[in-house]
Amino acid sequence: MKWDYTCKDCGVNTRKGKVNFYSVTDELWKEFGVGRGMLCLECFRKRLGRDFKKEDFPPCYLNYFDNPVVREIINPTEEEINELHNKIRNN
Repeated sequence: MKWDYTCKDCGVNTRKGKVNFYSVTDELWKEFGVGRGMLCLECFRKRLGRDFKKEDFPPCYLNYFDNPVVREIINPTEEEINELHNKIRNN
């Protein structure tokens, strides 16, 4: 199966740049997401109807280290970063 990385709302290619690769909680994606499809970060925020908050993003490498916009929202503490590093090392 070939993945379609096109945002289902605005049509932007979510593979370009790091801003549109993110992970939100399963609960939020089930309520506002598009199943196995993609949404750019801005379109997801519009569907959510509010600004993002830290609790919207689960601790994962993608959110903590790859996406600079999400990292700024999360603003992980040194302890949270260390916990994630340990979790990654132990898997």
